[in-house]
Amino acid sequence: MAERVLTILEVSQKQAYIFSSNKLRDNITNSAVIAWVMSSDYFQEKIAEPQVFDRKENFVYSGGGHVVLEFASREKAVCFTRKITYTIHSEYPGIEVFAVTLEYDGALTPGENLKELTKKLERKKSMRVSAFHQGTFGVERLDTGTRKAVLLGRRENGMPKAEEQTDRELAPKGYERVYKFGELGGTKHDSNFIAVVHIDGNAMGARVAKVYEAYQDADWNTFKDNISRFSQAIDDDFKSAYKEMAETVARNLESGNLKDLDIRDRNFPVRRIITAGDDICYVTEGRIGVESAAVFIRALSRKENAVDKERYAACAGVAIVHQKYPFYKAYELAESLCSNAKRFGANLSEDKTGGAISSIDWHIDFGELKDSLEEIRQDYAYGENENLALRPYIVEAPEEILAKERFRQYIHFRKLIRKILSNDIAFARGKMKNLRQVLKQGEAAVQHYLKFNKIEDIAMDCYQGVYVNDEIAGVGTGRGLERKMSVTTADGVQRSLLFDAIEMMDTFVPLEE
Repeated sequence: MAERVLTILEVSQKQAYIFSSNKLRDNITNSAVIAWVMSSDYFQEKIAEPQVFDRKENFVYSGGGHVVLEFASREKAVCFTRKITYTIHSEYPGIEVFAVTLEYDGALTPGENLKELTKKLERKKSMRVSAFHQGTFGVERLDTGTRKAVLLGRRENGMPKAEEQTDRELAPKGYERVYKFGELGGTKHDSNFIAVVHIDGNAMGARVAKVYEAYQDADWNTFKDNISRFSQAIDDDFKSAYKEMAETVARNLESGNLKDLDIRDRNFPVRRIITAGDDICYVTEGRIGVESAAVFIRALSRKENAVDKERYAACAGVAIVHQKYPFYKAYELAESLCSNAKRFGANLSEDKTGGAISSIDWHIDFGELKDSLEEIRQDYAYGENENLALRPYIVEAPEEILAKERFRQYIHFRKLIRKILSNDIAFARGKMKNLRQVLKQGEAAVQHYLKFNKIEDIAMDCYQGVYVNDEIAGVGTGRGLERKMSVTTADGVQRSLLFDAIEMMDTFVPLEE
């Protein structure tokens, strides 16, 4: 008989549950519920029988919507699983939980046992054919956000107290946490955009594998202690980066830098939705979404995990959409943008993982009826190797990567758009906006437009001092300063230097760190 049995519990289809409603308050509450029901505090509170669950004896670690536990026998593991899943489903009917149990194999290392447990869970998830739940009897009140029957449970219970405390701690003091998209600070007849931000840690699976390997010769208790501390450190560090970002926004509010935002009643223009390990999602007033994500990434990059002693890299996707845009689709778009930023980093790195490259990608929805990011980005290509967009951009990366890709760096984009917004690049706003459409027509049309409108100097202003540092490089050489509207990037594609900045003109406010 095995001396130890491992059990893993995971919430299925987390995003579908969190974003089942188009109401911000429900999204926040649903995310908090998942964190709560996968916590040792919940298990301890709901199962008051020490012989069934004891935190010290049974808990291994939790993170990202799943939890790993150990028991002395399969019977005890099954007893706990039956009780806790019944309780979760009774209190929160919309949540599905997968669970698998595996006898610990002493011939394998602790890490190999956890890998086998995860594989078994993935197999079970992949084999599910369907799920059945009692829907409505036809006499219940329907929720206006989800069009589903209002059931006793998650709505009535609200945010669990433990998660309420975390939510309060991560919000800047002196500001109100908002629960409606309209309270984020958008102006109805001017800027009515929100930004949905999704951030995900880079190569975290590889880091977990390294921790497994580092403690492969350790006994189970030593291994368990370190993997638990590693997981907790990730959660703490990503939450800390979120808090630093939020405090940066608060300082900008106090300094008057965000006076263009329509902030009322001390409402705060950033709202946390998911902070689960390295999985982050929040929503902001549309004009600070991209900048807040860059601030988050820079704050995170300065942190070091307490167990593996390595710093973090992460990628961000920012979907800038109208307040009435279906929120689940906005989140899916943000996820796709984050994945695209990761692929960009992977293509730049020698090992093709992009593990050390923090990048950001975004999209502003202007009402395009497209099903995927790939279809959206097809509109940006205007030749075989020509593209309007420079994004994704590198936010943080090793020097050798920055030297390899000189142009697609967020620091350059930020400098350029700040010059445009501050009128350092002093051309009529209307002419700049029209240039966005002309850029799609190719180089000949662009040159004709610049000459006709007498704004040829924009080609020099956007290149000198932004994408190259030495503005007097040509002095004394008999040649003039370079004038460029496009450059060839590391992937061999010719890309516009100005398109991203012009497109963002009305939906960007810089944050001072």
